[in-house]
Amino acid sequence: MADVFLEVDGQVRSARLQALFRKSWPYALVVAAVVAVIALGVWGYRQYQISAASKASAGYSDAAQALASGDAKLAEQRFAALAKSGTPAFRALSLMQEAGLRLKANDAPGAARLLDQAAAAAPNQVMGDAARLQAAYLLMDTAAYGDIYARLSPLTGKDRPYRNLAREALAMERLAAGHNVEARGDFQVLSLSSDSSEVTRTRANAALAMLQAGTTANIAAIAKGAIGLTPVTPPPTAAAPGQAPMQAPDAQPAPQTGADQ
Repeated sequence: MADVFLEVDGQVRSARLQALFRKSWPYALVVAAVVAVIALGVWGYRQYQISAASKASAGYSDAAQALASGDAKLAEQRFAALAKSGTPAFRALSLMQEAGLRLKANDAPGAARLLDQAAAAAPNQVMGDAARLQAAYLLMDTAAYGDIYARLSPLTGKDRPYRNLAREALAMERLAAGHNVEARGDFQVLSLSSDSSEVTRTRANAALAMLQAGTTANIAAIAKGAIGLTPVTPPPTAAAPGQAPMQAPDAQPAPQTGADQ
């Protein structure tokens, strides 16, 4: 008798499982289809990114070749086109190259505007801050102190890749504006900072000595010439997406080592 009950119980369970399967399989099929669509979408997006990056790299290489051959007009046209349609990294690189061309044409304000656009388009802080620092350099002799301070001050944060270069430039701008006490503080920080390069510390100590002696007239000019505050046109070669194309005196993101010239 017990065997009969067990057999009936087994049949009931089997019937229930079959009924559950009949009810749930459409939902399982939908879930499987959604997973497949998501997987295909991710794969497709990755393929699109690879294709876009490859196309942008080829366009940047063509523009760089035009620049290397001396055809600045064609190079500027190609960089401008890529700045509108390329990937974020190549848009930023192209805008920085355009800025270099504008600078060669003695259009510092135009170059600074392009560098601001490059900073906004940059995919990472290293590239973005390189553009921001170069823009500040270009405007130091013409813009108001408040504008330059607003540009440089955020770049001096402890997590910023060019913090010591930005602090040195800010110290010079403060000297030019007559804020000697604040400039002295910046130079003291640079002279004592463990992540300042030996060259940066030497310049900072020299500036402090001149401040102590009261001979501040030529500090800014000397320091500006020493660290090369006039930005240089980036080399006409395609840079990697994570690198800053415009040649900063110190291009290491962390730790900050200052200008090693």
